Amino acid sequence: MSMVLVTCTYLIINLAYHTLLSPYDLIRSESIAVHAGEMFFAEYSQGTLTFARYFFATSVAVSTFGALLSITLSSSRLPYAGAVEGMMPTLFGLVSKNSKTPITSLAFLGSCAFVCVWPSNIGDLIQYVGFLSWIFWGLCFVAVIVLRYKMPDIKRPFKIPLFVPVLAALTSLYLIIGSVYANPLISGLWLVAALVSVPVYYGYVDTEKMCQRWMDKLTNKLLHYLEAAEQKQ
Repeated sequence: MSMVLVTCTYLIINLAYHTLLSPYDLIRSESIAVHAGEMFFAEYSQGTLTFARYFFATSVAVSTFGALLSITLSSSRLPYAGAVEGMMPTLFGLVSKNSKTPITSLAFLGSCAFVCVWPSNIGDLIQYVGFLSWIFWGLCFVAVIVLRYKMPDIKRPFKIPLFVPVLAALTSLYLIIGSVYANPLISGLWLVAALVSVPVYYGYVDTEKMCQRWMDKLTNKLLHYLEAAEQKQ
């Protein structure tokens, strides 16, 4: 029910944006919500217009902060889960004894975000992280289709109609191609950065590799110096 409510709210808000603003306004506006609020309250007094401007700006900021908090809490668990399953370096399998949060995973993601923002700006980070996200989301949608045919009888918690992942995969492909067409150089650089994970995977997952043994030593040192951390297996 909550998913339906959020989806309907999202659609209604976007419908309001397209009703109040022209396609040109949508493209050039730095803050669509604030611009739409100004258009809606344009016939009212200057005080009302000023209040609406600050109200919509504050609402967007609060919404963004809430989304960022949820993304941070969920995304930090991905390297941790990969480390526990043996798919990533064991370093990311450290959690705080007090808060039970994956501290090394959080530090890693924060460092990556800082490196990405430092030479550029937050707008570019949002745009091209979205580009990479759609690549991996598209692969997830394709995996659903492949498993539906390769393992049709496997037990599933829930089963969706096949056209849903097909439509989602096609949408992902469209967005990926659009990003490459709009800015092929930057998109290519981010794709190369993502491909760095391939040698990292093969260098750390195999327990016989030197990288894995070196990472285990580093993990043990962190366990010694970070008294508030423990390794989950």
